[in-house]
Amino acid sequence: MEEDTSVNLISISDLLHRLRPLTGASSLSVNPPIHAPTKNNTQPSDSQNPNSNNILKPLDNHPTLLIGTLTLTLPSFSCHNSSCLKFSDHSGAVCCDILKFDLRIIGRRIRVLAWNFVPAKPHGGLLEIIRWSIDQSEQISVPNFNAFYLNSVIPVYEKGIVPHRLIYGLLESISPVANVPCTSNKNGTKSLDGFLAEITVCECEICSCRDKVISFQDIIGADHKFSKTITLYFCGPASIWYPVISRLVGGVLLISGMKKKMVFLGEEKSLMMYVTAEKSVIHIPTSTGKNGVNARKGLCNVYTGCITATYMQGMVIELDQNVLLLLTDNHLSMPHSLRTGAIITLRNFHVEDPKFAWTKVKILGSCYRTSIRVNVFSPTESRCYQVLQSRSLLRKFIESLTFSSRLWVLLVVSSFRKKFAGILTDMEILGSKHLEGLVQKYSSSCLPLSLFRFRHGVLSEYCLHESSGCGKKIDYHPSKLVVPISNFISRCEGMFLKGLFKSETDYETDVSYSSLFCGGKSYDQPISKILKSDDMNVVLLGNLKISEYSGKLQLVDATGSIDIVIPDLSSVWSIKDIYEMNDFTVVMEGYPRQLEQLESLDNEPFSCGNIFNHFNITGTKRISLYVHCYMKDAKLRNRILCPSKDTKENFNELESGRFHLLLLVHKFPLQQKFPGDNVLLNSVYAEARVLPWYLILHSKMRDLIESSVVLHEFKVANMEEDSSCSKSARKLLLEFKSDSICKYESMRIGGYYLLKHHDKDPICTAKDCKAFVNPQTHFWNVSFSVEPTCPITARTIDGCREICPDIHLRLSADYSHFLGLKLRELKQDLIKPTKSIKGLLDSYKSPRTMMDASTSSGTFGANNLPVGSLLSVQGHVVAVHEAHGAHHRIGPGLTNNMCIHVLVDEKDLVKIYSSLSEHSYPIGFGPGIKASFYRVLLSVEGDVLKLTAASFIEINSIVVDDNKRSNEWDLASVKSVVETDSLSTGPATLISEIMQFSDHKQLRLHCKVVAIYVLVLEKNRKLVHSFSTDNSESTSLKIPLAGFIMDDGSSSCCCWTDNERAVALFSLRLRRSLNKSNKKTDDVSHINKILDQHGTIVMKNNGSMTDSSCLDVALSTNSDNVVSGSDEQFLKSIVLQACSSNTWNIVGTVLNSNDMNQLAVDRLQRLDMTLLPLQNIWASEVSHLDTLNEGRNILQELLKSQ
Repeated sequence: MEEDTSVNLISISDLLHRLRPLTGASSLSVNPPIHAPTKNNTQPSDSQNPNSNNILKPLDNHPTLLIGTLTLTLPSFSCHNSSCLKFSDHSGAVCCDILKFDLRIIGRRIRVLAWNFVPAKPHGGLLEIIRWSIDQSEQISVPNFNAFYLNSVIPVYEKGIVPHRLIYGLLESISPVANVPCTSNKNGTKSLDGFLAEITVCECEICSCRDKVISFQDIIGADHKFSKTITLYFCGPASIWYPVISRLVGGVLLISGMKKKMVFLGEEKSLMMYVTAEKSVIHIPTSTGKNGVNARKGLCNVYTGCITATYMQGMVIELDQNVLLLLTDNHLSMPHSLRTGAIITLRNFHVEDPKFAWTKVKILGSCYRTSIRVNVFSPTESRCYQVLQSRSLLRKFIESLTFSSRLWVLLVVSSFRKKFAGILTDMEILGSKHLEGLVQKYSSSCLPLSLFRFRHGVLSEYCLHESSGCGKKIDYHPSKLVVPISNFISRCEGMFLKGLFKSETDYETDVSYSSLFCGGKSYDQPISKILKSDDMNVVLLGNLKISEYSGKLQLVDATGSIDIVIPDLSSVWSIKDIYEMNDFTVVMEGYPRQLEQLESLDNEPFSCGNIFNHFNITGTKRISLYVHCYMKDAKLRNRILCPSKDTKENFNELESGRFHLLLLVHKFPLQQKFPGDNVLLNSVYAEARVLPWYLILHSKMRDLIESSVVLHEFKVANMEEDSSCSKSARKLLLEFKSDSICKYESMRIGGYYLLKHHDKDPICTAKDCKAFVNPQTHFWNVSFSVEPTCPITARTIDGCREICPDIHLRLSADYSHFLGLKLRELKQDLIKPTKSIKGLLDSYKSPRTMMDASTSSGTFGANNLPVGSLLSVQGHVVAVHEAHGAHHRIGPGLTNNMCIHVLVDEKDLVKIYSSLSEHSYPIGFGPGIKASFYRVLLSVEGDVLKLTAASFIEINSIVVDDNKRSNEWDLASVKSVVETDSLSTGPATLISEIMQFSDHKQLRLHCKVVAIYVLVLEKNRKLVHSFSTDNSESTSLKIPLAGFIMDDGSSSCCCWTDNERAVALFSLRLRRSLNKSNKKTDDVSHINKILDQHGTIVMKNNGSMTDSSCLDVALSTNSDNVVSGSDEQFLKSIVLQACSSNTWNIVGTVLNSNDMNQLAVDRLQRLDMTLLPLQNIWASEVSHLDTLNEGRNILQELLKSQ
């Protein structure tokens, strides 16, 4: 075909000078090559392709043509990739790859009709020849030839060759080019380049004949059954034929003139193979002959797919978005055209399922028999595949592993480079040819020896492939993934949100989220999800630090940070230490109204692609998320990663000398400079009591534990009185600056600590009872035992998990008795949490103000301090919500009013009100934890528990089970003991005396239900999916308004309430079992079935308001369906049931005119009803009257009045 005269001829130098990817064709009207479809029939998009490649742009939008010579690559060429061909013209030469390769074009001038060019260093670039033809001048001037000498690349003619040792068969595989020592007769040994090829030949009469001359046509024209495998060795000058032979894998090969030799592979192993000689010739068959049959089918794996991404400098190639090809062996030589978007055929590989728990992926492992052929070049601007020449220790380490372990180590490489970016250099992370890096040290400590194998060299492993152990399957549970924190946060958020949204085929996940009713108002409760490390199969690695913005403890790396709760945090932890968290729990929470606006993301943060590439976290954190773990389950990685960092250095001060012993009696919470500031104050404070005696330690013993906890044992040899102190315990306020706040974080209230005595220690330099703690100050948590008892290796705090102290002190009997008396003196100012709330009011008859209890820095003036008794409460937090009303305000500038429901002793429910800023609450504070509230104010103005600026909250434990976290406590079965301005004790008020009470003043009534005025029933709001499927039936029933006529014998009133209080007054039978398989019927379930049909039901009493026997109840619904007779009778029976109930204890407030007007307009008017001419109250608490307890209360009041 003649080319158009308008076609521009471009030279190699022109392409090299443009320095950008280009494409071109001799005719723009010719259809571009059609890409074969991949397995998923998709092309990589920018979102799927990490290289974000653009489509190649044509050169000047004009037809172009290249004319040059295609030759084999000589060793002198700048490219060291042995699989490359070379294309050259008068102006230069570049590496090239070609489609529809034909042996006849070697050394011939060709016209490149369609091409891609991609710049690359150091060889200038890659020319991809898509369509080509032999130049017309070559066809005229050069006669056709059909063979080449392998040792000289000289074309020859078969007519001039006497066939000798013809080898005809299917080329199955080819090894990389390797330099090996070979034995010589005269000069000892010398090194030769060479490669092996395995060919399957036929054993028919023609192919096996060695006595007579067989023509080429006889062999090609015969029928063949390829069954016998032989090995060919192309060595010395013949090794330059590697790019040609590698492109013929899978096809027919015809060679003559090879010599049969015995080759020794070392260790007394040898193999007979055919070696190239001076007259060895490779032939170009003039025809393919009759079809040959491969009798050894199934021995060669073949895979064709599209390259969707390349990672780790080409060591990992992603095919069809779900298969990973590993090219980790240093000797492998692959084409430069392995670019993203190319379609390739892969042969001779190992298939392996790594069984990673965090992602699903299939591995195709390459070995020295693997070959790759590019079928369609990439149309994108993706970079060329570069052969890595590095022989670092890490590269050798990776090559010695199984394929799954290789991929795991490469993921560790990527994670470590992200985690320590800007902190450590690449050489420190990856190592060098002589030094191990962090990755190799860490990986060696995680992988068992069974995953390693000894490498025998290219030729040995190629010939003895099966016995070398390549691709051998080992039964081993994969190591956990070391994941960057940014990926980890995104993964947790994604798992949380995906669980909230119902799939199209899932119809059983439509459950209600729970609400809490407090003070007559409904508050949404957070939806929680617990994830355990074993379920995710990942580990967290990073440093611990205190956030300067939130004041919270965080685990950090270069990619991000996450809040972390460590109950047994060591008192000697350092921000320089590197911790590995293997056993942890992730707690995630979100409020329904916020979650309804969020969408689940489709990305997979734990996919190999997102680990290898830079992963962008989605803006700010969208849910509350933190990690809970124990230090004793963590590993301190300093010895493996950074030997210079050794925690033993922190204990050098314990070698000798005298020590102060102090008790931490209180910690003050973090505070902001001003409300709304993001940065916290520079200082935090703690209160301590110091023993006026020195402890002198001897006989040091160390017991190293395999974790981040190190226990040091000492014997108290003597106690020496501190002459600078009085005989009594010394009170100190410890001040921690921002650079020593880590000391503050690790100290626990009620813990004993040792401090090395010297002239400049904080205790000796304290002024005005105030000591400054600097970063060099070391506090050691200490425990005691009396000799000769067994050592105490851990102490238990409040029944929580064990917390290991830093130091264990053995005491003689004498010292034990003496020290015991002194320690009791230290505890006088320690307010221990009470586990029982009964008799709380009688226990604190003498009020103590905050001024009496602490020596604070003076945030509040004396006039602003609330008056009351200080106590500490310990219990399970079952709910936290906003509190409304100005009477909850505690101090100036504090406006975040919160109400905290705490279950004490698993039966008494108290409410603690707080106006503290969010920084005052510890990480993880919320429902589902057990916490201690220190120095809570029991106000004398109404027996209200309040948190003040001096109160401190300490988390003891966290419920790490979803079901227990959501349903552990049944609020309806516990009794509220301490309530805001509630009158849980004292005499009840008569209804006839209600007029004497001011608006919103709470009162207590003892009365009965005599009639129902109105009742509204409807389904509760729904969330499409909740993680907890054990919600009780009561959460799906909503009573927005209920009006009862109450009577106590003195008068009647109208009592308004809603939801759970209305359920109680109607005495509805509610099934408490959380097992949904329980089919037992109850009132609430029956009501819910009726509401499923009718939506909302309104019941009005048009009869008597004083006589329950004369009730006239009318039903109305918002649906077109008619309420069945049985359902109507059931609903009316509920009304009669309420009127026949027992006496109730009701706490409520009197509604003023504004409240009644709002009730009439907003609620009753829409129901076509009006207020009755009675006193109106709003009930906030409803409970059955305990007659015996009521009698006791009355008796106590009478005794007090006397």
